[in-house]
Amino acid sequence: MVTATHEVSLRLFQEHPEALAPVFEALGLPPPVKTDFHELSPDTTEIRPMERRADTVLM
Repeated sequence: MVTATHEVSLRLFQEHPEALAPVFEALGLPPPVKTDFHELSPDTTEIRPMERRADTVLM
């Protein structure tokens, strides 16, 4: 069941991916800026007859 908290988290990272900066810093990576990201298709279907969908995919 999708909750409001789940949806808010998705929207936060979709609209403000720079909020992930502390994670990058903890990994010793340079912090990202919003222009470093673009959204990809959330369709993660494989050749096998199993469908998976991600809520957010950033690159």
